[in-house]
Amino acid sequence: MKKLNKKVLMLIATVTTLLASTVASSACFWLNYQPEEPGCLREE
Repeated sequence: MKKLNKKVLMLIATVTTLLASTVASSACFWLNYQPEEPGCLREE
């Protein structure tokens, strides 16, 4: 039972991680949003 429970939790963790990375990377793609870099962070 514990082995099955661990496999289910690992599957859920993998699926949610993939979903989170897909949503995070597609946000900039779909909205064409690229924030302007602050002047203090620019290398000159």
